[in-house]
Amino acid sequence: MTCSIPKVSVITVCFNAVSTIEATMLSVLMQTYEDLEYIIIDGGSTDGTQEKIEKYKNRLKWYSSEPDGGIYDAMNRGLAHASGDWVNFLNAGDSFADNKVLEDIFADSQFPIPEFVKVIAGHTIMVFNDREELQPVGTAEMLESDIPFTHQATFTRMEVTAPWRFDTRYRIAADYNLFYHIYKEYGPAAFKMIDRVIARYDRTDSTTFNNFRAAKREYLCIQCAWYSPKWWNEWKRLVLGIYK
Repeated sequence: MTCSIPKVSVITVCFNAVSTIEATMLSVLMQTYEDLEYIIIDGGSTDGTQEKIEKYKNRLKWYSSEPDGGIYDAMNRGLAHASGDWVNFLNAGDSFADNKVLEDIFADSQFPIPEFVKVIAGHTIMVFNDREELQPVGTAEMLESDIPFTHQATFTRMEVTAPWRFDTRYRIAADYNLFYHIYKEYGPAAFKMIDRVIARYDRTDSTTFNNFRAAKREYLCIQCAWYSPKWWNEWKRLVLGIYK
């Protein structure tokens, strides 16, 4: 007897992304995987983004366009409409690496996933203005100090994502907070790192990478909240000026 394949929710949040939103949408809608739902949360764009989305509206599980409280508030709004077993956040400008990403990961005959696995993460192609660069996925233990993958290249079980959601008190690192929470609750075994490129990540206008110091401070606050053994040494380095 063949087990049913899991449903995957993909959520895209965007704002004034007319030049990139269609490519992101097509990378999702052209996936060969059968049980997929797609949700788009637009922050009330005024540059033609809405018109691009409307072209594919009948293929979306949910779509809304209204002002929000920032990227993580928008991601939480998307979660409120998601019904999948697994969820991925692929923002405007990003894309899946190819059309078979979901099929290769979730087709039950190819890649059965144990219940204790809460996060699946793979490699990311970083896209810069003048080049592309492969960022290999790291180990779960690296979460003690930093994030070893991009959220674009992860799939997280809805059972742990929906209840905890994204803490909007964090302006840059709410995704790290979610993964760190999972790591502390379930341990390294909850993370399955796979040797597969999952996503292309447009770094030309990345909030996290363009605000490194602020992101690092939020990481340290998150680690402090969990009494990370590395937090104190990192905090001393911070206040001594290494990340000025």
